[in-house]
Amino acid sequence: MIKMVVSSIKLNTGRSIPGVGFGTGTSFFNRGDAVADVVKHAYQAGFRSFDCARIYGTEEGLGRGIAELGVDRSELYVTTKTPDWAWSKETIVAEVEGCLKRLKLDYLDLVLHHSPAPRIGAKFMATYLTPEEIKNLPDPLDEAVMDTCRLQMWLGLQLCVEKGLVRDIGVSNFTVNHLKKLLKNPEVTITPAVNQVEFNPYIVDSPIQEYCKQTGILLQAYAPLGNGKDMLLSDPVLERIGGVHNKTAAQVALRWSLELGHCIVTKTEKFDRMKENLDLFNFTLSREEIDQITALNKNKRNFPDPSQFP
Repeated sequence: MIKMVVSSIKLNTGRSIPGVGFGTGTSFFNRGDAVADVVKHAYQAGFRSFDCARIYGTEEGLGRGIAELGVDRSELYVTTKTPDWAWSKETIVAEVEGCLKRLKLDYLDLVLHHSPAPRIGAKFMATYLTPEEIKNLPDPLDEAVMDTCRLQMWLGLQLCVEKGLVRDIGVSNFTVNHLKKLLKNPEVTITPAVNQVEFNPYIVDSPIQEYCKQTGILLQAYAPLGNGKDMLLSDPVLERIGGVHNKTAAQVALRWSLELGHCIVTKTEKFDRMKENLDLFNFTLSREEIDQITALNKNKRNFPDPSQFP
């Protein structure tokens, strides 16, 4: 078996993160056993970075899969995300401690906060919270309230770093507005290492891309191939460029994200597709090809627009 070599990207903390990660969201939701089974295949394909989240219901499965690998912890990079209902220092620390127990790990490489505000109408909320608990969540559309909540959330993540529970911390689905307001607070002593956002050739979020670049925050693209059901994977521009490099349209789209300086999180349950998603480091795109792919932008989101939250 040919071993895939996955390049890493340097974070603003001096540590590095693998350029391509294996995600356990969307179709894996609450399918911990499936995740446990697929980890071995992902590792064999070459993945060393694994991404999960409290709301996915996959932490225990990922932890079991990792334990069954029997490899040294230092070989792996594990990311999880704290949930929409954790908005105080205390609840953030408790959530991270709970994540570590479910994953059966001593530390996490990266913890992101999943959303800039509670997604009250989301289906997963009813899975974890009672109607009364949902009712008592902070108002996601109250700007002053959420500014305070985001600060307290971040102070909790900073405390997790101090406690040695987490090496690096970041956010997910944060807009330029959310980041600017957070970073201007003097109590914020750690700049987010990562902002994980929806990003692919059909949703090129230039403002957040530029702001992350300016502030040294690594943009991590989720849904880098769209939802797998739209026309992205059969886009004629991607297919034409793929033909030049003897690559698939998917590989061209993923390589494009890497060329822009982002890291990516992919998801598949098929071993051949896992290998395909990692076979990205033996070709490069020209400046003209990168610009042609960027020009495909349709501002097409498959997930809710986080700018709805002030």
